[in-house]
Amino acid sequence: MEVRCALCGKKEIITDVHKDFERLEKNPKTTYFCEMCMSRVQHDAVEHGKPKKPIG
Repeated sequence: MEVRCALCGKKEIITDVHKDFERLEKNPKTTYFCEMCMSRVQHDAVEHGKPKKPIG
């Protein structure tokens, strides 16, 4: 099955061993994120939750 990442637009071919294959097979309009974008979003969320350092 060929899917497209919702953030970067990269096309990937996933097989039945992929963790999201069943979810995408049931509903093809489901949002898909590639591994690179998923880790970027997770990193940004962790960094946003950290307390800010004082400037002066």
